[in-house]
Amino acid sequence: MNSSEQAELIELAQAFICIPSVTGTEERIASFVNHYLTSAGFESFVNDYNTVVAVLRRGQGPALLFDAHIDTVDADPREWRHPPYAAEIVGGEIYGRGASDMKGALAAMMYAARALAREGSLTGNLVITATSWEEHFEGYTLGKAIEHLAAIGLRPDYVVIGEASELNIKRGQRGRTRIHVDIKGKAAHSAHPESGINAVYKAVKLIERIREMPRRTDDFLGKGIIELIGIDSLPKPVDSVIPYAARVSYDLRLLPGESKDSVLAQFDQVVRQLAQEDAEFQASFHIASGELTTRSGRSEIVEAFPPAWKIEQDHPLVQKALAALRAIGLRPEIIRYEFCTNGSYSAGIARIPTIGFGPGAESGAHIIDEHISIVELERACAGYIAIAESLLR
Repeated sequence: MNSSEQAELIELAQAFICIPSVTGTEERIASFVNHYLTSAGFESFVNDYNTVVAVLRRGQGPALLFDAHIDTVDADPREWRHPPYAAEIVGGEIYGRGASDMKGALAAMMYAARALAREGSLTGNLVITATSWEEHFEGYTLGKAIEHLAAIGLRPDYVVIGEASELNIKRGQRGRTRIHVDIKGKAAHSAHPESGINAVYKAVKLIERIREMPRRTDDFLGKGIIELIGIDSLPKPVDSVIPYAARVSYDLRLLPGESKDSVLAQFDQVVRQLAQEDAEFQASFHIASGELTTRSGRSEIVEAFPPAWKIEQDHPLVQKALAALRAIGLRPEIIRYEFCTNGSYSAGIARIPTIGFGPGAESGAHIIDEHISIVELERACAGYIAIAESLLR
């Protein structure tokens, strides 16, 4: 990459960082990306989720999808040394919210897409998705984009997720979900506790039992997790009343093969056992959900259940990407993501071969003074071009 190209790539990354796009407010950055890709020769549009879907058609051949999410978590400027939306450059790093997660990768991907559009040697189709709402609902809007692509005869054959990988190849991740368990008690004056049923005491029994739940282990993704993340009770504020309701919340890290039904069955077994042992124990449980609002104002309720996924190390996608990256001087390891990505849909639900490759480290996401290395940006951009050429030539 010459100095002029480097300057253009840096400028593009800075432009993305300077556009605030906290989840649910992606319209402005989606418009920017859409214009950029249209100008580069892609057939591009922004859908009702503020996700950009862009296609570069090059005749018969496979379809490769590059995905980068455009939303970020929020930032409080009072906590930052470098303003979160100024994209300052210090010591070879670009600072700003989303620099690592993942506007740096977005810039590298977009710049690579423009370079690939100029080439006449590609066959097949290159698809770019710049997805919204990922920080809340991993995979959901990528799923909507892939459904659209399938409907027009362009279901991807391969997917590359641009999430931070330190320029390594990541071939899987655990999934996740949140479970709320609601325990019912009976209110009474705390001076006469015998007249009530303390829902918190019942919750303690539940917590002890859930800690004993067996967890599976995957030879690549590691151990599944069920971790207590919250305890709440009613009434509020607390004042001389026996708690008549309690909620216990859990974060689960899931392994391949675990489904909503299998996870809920584990909790159902515990609740049923406690109810058999204690006639006063009453509880219900459900998967947590959140609300998404589209650009047209339509609301959707989305359950929190991005599944686990992995592909084998000897899969052609992994090996072709590995060879392509080595050919340009990179030395990637083949490892896993520790957090969730949009791969939960592409690989976990749609079963499309998927890998992750991007600049930055997972530990750089969501932090104060988030930043991305300019050198890694350049290398990521070259890597995206190399991977595309290896799959679409």
